Amino acid sequence: MVPASEVPADAARHDLRGATLLPGFIDTQVNGGGGVLFNESPTVEGIAAIGAAHRRFGTTGFLPTLISDDLDVIRRAVAAVDAAIAQGVPGVLGIHIEGPFLNVDRRGIHRADKIRALDDEGLAVLTLLKRGRTLVTLAPEQTNPATIRRLSDAGVIVAAGHSNATYEQSIAAVEAGATGITHLFNAMSPLTSRAPGLTGAALERPELICGIIVDGHHVSPTTLKIALRCKPPSSSCWSRMRCPRSATMSMNSCSRAATSALWAGFAGTRTALSPDRISTWPRRSPIA
Repeated sequence: MVPASEVPADAARHDLRGATLLPGFIDTQVNGGGGVLFNESPTVEGIAAIGAAHRRFGTTGFLPTLISDDLDVIRRAVAAVDAAIAQGVPGVLGIHIEGPFLNVDRRGIHRADKIRALDDEGLAVLTLLKRGRTLVTLAPEQTNPATIRRLSDAGVIVAAGHSNATYEQSIAAVEAGATGITHLFNAMSPLTSRAPGLTGAALERPELICGIIVDGHHVSPTTLKIALRCKPPSSSCWSRMRCPRSATMSMNSCSRAATSALWAGFAGTRTALSPDRISTWPRRSPIA
């Protein structure tokens, strides 16, 4: 940035009329948008519609996200993302496969009958993507460190979530190559006095990059302040933060404001939130 007096006379000028120019948001967990859910429309057309809906709110890069489903649906979703990137659909950076290799006791909205063990067939599906990056959310206790290492070595970004993992199981996953946490605090083993769980591991280990839902419903403002003190916004420890949505962002659109540096391979903006700037968030109804 340079002072206005130093801008070359022939440079193009754009008056933002008091608005702020920011880098586009990168959203790593986009289940749908524009009336389209990725699980229901794992197609290039579905991805394009989702991306267009999110661009209205500043998201310029995203991972179409599939929740727990049959392996055939995951294959179709991966093929659609591959094709979308090849065809130049704006903003598509890869895919987030959130399940089905989760703990059924922490499944949240995921269907219990879709959750399954991670076997060789599942591993093959998770490594199908040829273009972009693959982010996988799994429960560490439902697999083993060797399998996590195989995924990591294949270039898959591994995040822990929907999990009842102990602290020890969580750390074993990190040492095997897991680098992220999906929606910190929600659908995971909590931090207690004698059992830190996955939450404790996420807050303790500085290398773990966390997502968190900041909508006033999923995480208490006090809990959010504690998390931000454990992992300051300036430390690049956050992958995305879902913020309170405007009245125009309907449940059907699944559009969410998102921020921050993504796991290796992506560049994004960092959140401007800090513990001292959080007061009382407006209460919202649950979102998927």
